[in-house]
Amino acid sequence: MSEIIEPVEVLYCEKCGMPPEYCEYSPDFESHCAPWLKENHAEVYMHLFAGNDDEDDEEEELTVEERLTAFYEHYMPEKLDSIPSILVKYEGKEEALFAALTKKYGPEPAVIKSEKSVCEGGDKIAKDLQNISLSDKKKRRGASAKKASATDTRIVIQMIKRTKRKSVTIIVGMDTVPGVKPNLKDVSQKFSRKFAGSSSVKGKEIIIQGDHRYEVGEFIVDEFNVSGESIFLDEGGEFVPFS
Repeated sequence: MSEIIEPVEVLYCEKCGMPPEYCEYSPDFESHCAPWLKENHAEVYMHLFAGNDDEDDEEEELTVEERLTAFYEHYMPEKLDSIPSILVKYEGKEEALFAALTKKYGPEPAVIKSEKSVCEGGDKIAKDLQNISLSDKKKRRGASAKKASATDTRIVIQMIKRTKRKSVTIIVGMDTVPGVKPNLKDVSQKFSRKFAGSSSVKGKEIIIQGDHRYEVGEFIVDEFNVSGESIFLDEGGEFVPFS
């Protein structure tokens, strides 16, 4: 009699639809996948991701007490005095404690901060983009003036670190390219195919997994027929013309 092989149950993330092993490649890993895994499958999260950032890290890992203090300061500041007794009660079961806390109250402040930094970074670019004019660009480059088109195309490319060892490339201004608006999702798909990774749209931003600043600039010039003088790289807060 042949042996009966039981079917293998595969876990899929409810946020990105991929197995947890591939969640980190999603552009929404920190803001969606990680909190969901911590809340529903804490052991899987710890097995796959706890310690990914240990090597080549300049920042020291937070202690359990520091993590718990940050959590209570964010959600329950009135109960900060109870932290010492909680640490004693859950000694050796710290991750189970955090899994229960995140399930009841929400993600740890570190995750919230990561998501907020990406959004704030994109918002800052969009705001600064309004202050970039073609006249500014020509003055900085010292180039001869060209006739202004009906649409003042201005694109800013920025890299933001989402975690200690991961980053995303944010593109703002593709909606100013003639013929693109309002098809940013189509543009995002082109970036995704070009760089063989995840690409998503949030508002007027296109977010690509990884640091592709210079390759993105070249791709925009070639694929969308945009002058390099209309593209700016955000280098430490200073907008540098791509070409």
